[in-house]
Amino acid sequence: MFAQQAYSGLVTVTPEATRRKDARLAMRLTPDQDALIRDAAAVTGQSLTEFVTTAAVTRAEDTLADRRVFRLADAAWTEFTAILDRPAKRIPELAALLSEPAPWDE
Repeated sequence: MFAQQAYSGLVTVTPEATRRKDARLAMRLTPDQDALIRDAAAVTGQSLTEFVTTAAVTRAEDTLADRRVFRLADAAWTEFTAILDRPAKRIPELAALLSEPAPWDE
C-alpha cells in the first residue's frame, strides 16, 4: 500500500451543504435515463442535483476505496504516520487466535 500526502493550503472545513459550489458537471442522457433519474430523485424527496451528486460521490468513494494510492490531507497524514510509527503491541487474544489451525486445515 502506498499513501501520498496531498498538497493543501489553508483549508476551512465547513458542512457540505454550506460550501460554495462552483464546479459543474454536464452529461448527455437518453430520455429513459433522464426519466428514471428524475423519478428516483422525486421518490427520495431530493432535488435532482442532490440525488445525482449523492449517487455520483458515493460511487466515486466506493471506486477509490480499494485503490493502492490514498491522498491524505495534512492532518490525516500526520495521524497516519504517527500510527505507523507506534511500537507494535502484543495482543494475547489475537496471538492465541492466530496460533489455532484454520477451520479448512482441520
